[in-house]
Amino acid sequence: MDSNEKIEFIARYMPIILQLNNKQTAEKIADVWIEMLHRSTWDSIDDAAFKEGIAGKNLVSHVNCTTESALAVSKIITKYHGIVFDEDRLIAMGLLHDVDKMIGYEMDDNGEIIISEMGDKIQHGVMTAILAYNAGFSTDLLHLILTHTPTQNMKPIYPEGILFGHIDICDWELVVKFFKR
Repeated sequence: MDSNEKIEFIARYMPIILQLNNKQTAEKIADVWIEMLHRSTWDSIDDAAFKEGIAGKNLVSHVNCTTESALAVSKIITKYHGIVFDEDRLIAMGLLHDVDKMIGYEMDDNGEIIISEMGDKIQHGVMTAILAYNAGFSTDLLHLILTHTPTQNMKPIYPEGILFGHIDICDWELVVKFFKR
């Protein structure tokens, strides 16, 4: 696939990628998703699970919801508090934050979503950060990927990370509460 084809492939699932100002960033995000899809057991990106025990919500719905929500809230915070957010950084972080869930969950022989060996043994965010590093992303973005989750000890140092972490947990808690089997 050429650069445009990769970006268009990901845009079918996560159209906000087309809002990035930097085409190279969009291509690198597509590369990470495509690489993780190849490493996963899923047939398609939209088959990938968001969490075990959750019916009716997939990883793509979570990534789209959190990324679009964070972008919308950032505009409101800027309007009322003057805190400026880097929208490309926020979109890139949102699109990448949970890519490793592609290999963190899998389907068992009974068709149930379970935590994979990788998901059980490797800290959430690490595999995404490794692929993002290999794709050429900055240390700042790796920091944002790794600090988006409360399951690790580091805290985000950028406004995009602080905001996104809260949006991510909000979406996760709502989905867990209202879509559990």
